[in-house]
Amino acid sequence: MRQVRWGILGLAIAAVAAAGGWSMWGATPATTRAPTVAGDVRPGSPADLASEVRALRAELAALRRGQGHLLQRVASVERPVPAPVLAEGAAPGLTGTAPPAPTLASSEAAREERRQELEAELQAVAHTEPRDRDWAGQTETLVTRAFSGPDFAGSRLTRVDCRTRLCVLEVEHDAAEARAELLPSLLTVNGLQGQAVMRPADGDGRWASRIYLSRAGEALPMTLRP
Repeated sequence: MRQVRWGILGLAIAAVAAAGGWSMWGATPATTRAPTVAGDVRPGSPADLASEVRALRAELAALRRGQGHLLQRVASVERPVPAPVLAEGAAPGLTGTAPPAPTLASSEAAREERRQELEAELQAVAHTEPRDRDWAGQTETLVTRAFSGPDFAGSRLTRVDCRTRLCVLEVEHDAAEARAELLPSLLTVNGLQGQAVMRPADGDGRWASRIYLSRAGEALPMTLRP
């Protein structure tokens, strides 16, 4: 009986010892854990998330300020140049500029008008100038003979009328080449070394010219101006 009691007592002591060991093992992490430092934020904690939000907000504000500076620079570079204000009554595109140069058509029209004026002056002299019989007769004979030579092939003299210092010749041509060679050939004839001008007088499908020839040493009677 005594042995049974000691056996039960031994079992009780062993159970108490085992329970005490388990209690010490479970309490060990609490006694060995490092004390929490004030201000130490654990990752994932609410304090850590709040800190990240504040940092992101500060970075976003800095980006917005930088974007504002860039937009101001772009606006200053791309600012349109104000259009010039035209004076009242001024034509667009002509303010402060020289007048446009004459066109080719207007220049040619001015030259043709000048040629017609000169021919009118020559015609007036040819119709009103008195006739110098000696010089006029000799010059008309000289011109007629010259056109019968080989230098005037392709051109035919149809009329010659000389006065005191001017002769008028009417000539027909076979082609434009003959007309182009007429004046150089005419001024090489001995006794005809005056001034000469030629005007086309085409008509009825034929090539024709009118030549005004001055007396040797005399100028053509026409107004000299630009």
